[in-house]
Amino acid sequence: MKKRIGIIALLLTGVASLPLAAQPMAGMGTQKKTEQASHQGTGKVVSVDRAKLRIKLAHQPIKSLGWSAMMLDFSVVKASLLDGLKEGDAVRFELRKSKSDDLVWVIVKIERK
Repeated sequence: MKKRIGIIALLLTGVASLPLAAQPMAGMGTQKKTEQASHQGTGKVVSVDRAKLRIKLAHQPIKSLGWSAMMLDFSVVKASLLDGLKEGDAVRFELRKSKSDDLVWVIVKIERK
């Protein structure tokens, strides 16, 4: 009897999730937007870690990615991008995916405003 109840519960769980599976995934509309080669952003430098090739930015919304304003750590493609940058600097930057099938974004260009 317990086995039958377990099987019925599993079947009902599967049936209940069918309408969700038929709906488009949240954010699918922005997927096409993120497929463009690069995205531009502006923000302020929070910290720079040259040893790890990372920069933390408090950036403004990036409409082309559907991102709101937030604070994020980014990797940079080369150490020289961090030259001369310090906490509090206002910057413009360009992001690209680190790999074509990856969800990781890296800074490929950055300059003081």
